[in-house]
Amino acid sequence: MLTLRTAPGLPDVRLSGSTPADLVRTTELAPGVAVEIDLADPSGWHAIDVRRWAAADRDLLEALLGPAAVREVTGLLASRDAKVGVPLEVAPATVWRRLAVIDALDWWLQLPLNQGLLDAERAIVRARAATSLRSGELRRTFVDRAVVLARRSADEVSAYLNELAGASLPKALFSGLSRVASGYASLAREVDGPDAVLAAVQTAWERVALAPLKAAAPVVGALPAIVGSISGVDPRRVRARVVGNDVQLLPQGTAVRVVVPAFAPLPSPVVADRLMVRLVDRRSGEAQVPTLLTLNTSTAGMPVFTEVVPLRGASVEHLRADVFDADSAEPAASDTDLLRQRRAQLVLSEWRRAAAESRLSRSLRARNRRLVRLLDALAPTTGPLFQGGPARSDISDLVSGSSNHPWFSSTAAAGGPLVAELAAAYDDH
Repeated sequence: MLTLRTAPGLPDVRLSGSTPADLVRTTELAPGVAVEIDLADPSGWHAIDVRRWAAADRDLLEALLGPAAVREVTGLLASRDAKVGVPLEVAPATVWRRLAVIDALDWWLQLPLNQGLLDAERAIVRARAATSLRSGELRRTFVDRAVVLARRSADEVSAYLNELAGASLPKALFSGLSRVASGYASLAREVDGPDAVLAAVQTAWERVALAPLKAAAPVVGALPAIVGSISGVDPRRVRARVVGNDVQLLPQGTAVRVVVPAFAPLPSPVVADRLMVRLVDRRSGEAQVPTLLTLNTSTAGMPVFTEVVPLRGASVEHLRADVFDADSAEPAASDTDLLRQRRAQLVLSEWRRAAAESRLSRSLRARNRRLVRLLDALAPTTGPLFQGGPARSDISDLVSGSSNHPWFSSTAAAGGPLVAELAAAYDDH
């Protein structure tokens, strides 16, 4: 259920729910048409924004909302008597929500994932979504984008599959990789003539498919230390898997050296060259002029983003480092909001990792061990851990037996584990 938030007579339309949420990400599907998905509850749209409703592609609108909802919105916009706040029943749009979920996880999920596998799934779901559109220019555009993205990730996918040749895979990972290979085969049929890059994925998969299946026994590794410190990375402003969250401020006379660990594997130069930092006074919220961070090597030989920033008369104990992507449009968060956002990212990563491990092993024991460890790491708090998320008591209830909170169904249906998540859990084993 979405609600029309636009006054009649205006060209731009916003349809949204009323519940605030932290784990939201926007995907622009076509010029002027953007969707928002909440990773805490991907069972429906968080919001849909359309600039110039009358000029938007009606085929796409009907795929996202359903023909009945499109007709209703069109009528409401034309009616002089219509009011803001009209609730609307919209179509399930499952494949489009899956597309938005994968894009959102690409931004939010702070786990060591194979980016090639993730991008492959992004490509395949775009091609699947295109099939819900009637023949035309927009459908061709989505397919072409899918082919480009699939080609870009094909070498990495082929390399991963070649490494698995002869290995006995868990059923869940085998099924996921099979879907990726089938997706590449379908995309190969969309291009004119043979495509060696896309075909290489299918060849690599055929070698993997010969091995028998097995169950996996996942390993529960170390928990990222991103909950308690003040300086840190706002997950809304820096894409996941670019930097870690342990930001250090090392005094150097009248300046301070900011050190941020780089996430492995290293990000591309296009991403690395946009990372910035500014010092923020935690008492007043006043922010200094931002400085570009440089990818370097620490004294321990580890890659880090670092730069010396002048204190400008401030005391280090009153400052925090605000690390952000230069292209980010999000405003700087307060200390309270920053800790909540980082907690949301931690709980998201741990819950999804637990779901992937459970899917591989077909057992709830590994899931519950990870959730118990997560509870131990979280500071005592009442109420939801973040907007849209569960409370500590909800997680405890799930470990003990069951919980009805929507969060625990966020890894089902459109929110199900990515192939890259299953691969990461398997690789740890």
